Amino acid sequence: MTGRRVTAIISAYYAEDYIQGRLENLVGQTEKVDIIAVVQKGSIESGICARFPQVEIIQTNDIPGVYEAWNIGIKAANTPYVTNANSDDRLAPHALKKMADILDKETTYGVVYPDVSIVEEIGGNPIGEYRWKEGGLDKLIKACFLGPMPMWRVRLHKQFGYFDETYKSAGDYEFWMRLASKGVKFYHVREPLGSYLKRQNSVEHREPLRSLWEANHARMKYREVANV
Repeated sequence: MTGRRVTAIISAYYAEDYIQGRLENLVGQTEKVDIIAVVQKGSIESGICARFPQVEIIQTNDIPGVYEAWNIGIKAANTPYVTNANSDDRLAPHALKKMADILDKETTYGVVYPDVSIVEEIGGNPIGEYRWKEGGLDKLIKACFLGPMPMWRVRLHKQFGYFDETYKSAGDYEFWMRLASKGVKFYHVREPLGSYLKRQNSVEHREPLRSLWEANHARMKYREVANV
């Protein structure tokens, strides 16, 4: 154990334009965190990560899917909490501390998720906000409302499994519904704690039909449990 509370996991593939800024953002958090970067051996991203002594680098020969990369990082984590650190997202300096404090205090909750600002360029002025909904499986099955910057307890994976690697874009959505179906509660932070970069080459925009199919497939697994 490192004595720290949070591990931030970066799936650093196709991220050479964003990875350095993301690492600087994590290193600059008021909450000192462990950082695990899952990268392809010999890649530009691997070289950038190597400039940061604070980063534990796990190298792969091939480029895995995002959920496989997250699972690799989670299994290597030595902290009670983890968060996915998407390379093009940016957190407010106090964001990870605030979410870790909530999980420390609100022991009946398994996941915490904040609202986020929307930007069209990193460091740009917000053009809007995502103010997420709240609730359990009955609400979650209608739409994923946890956003791109949640933090959750590592022990949930030992209890309920890891991210389903057969999904390309809805593996997190499926995992949140899996947790909700087991009674895990989600804590909503009703303020933006970071910025989300709106860009057209995300998986959801590149393959919208696949993303829609995956989300519906995940819902079907839990529809009977949700009684909707």
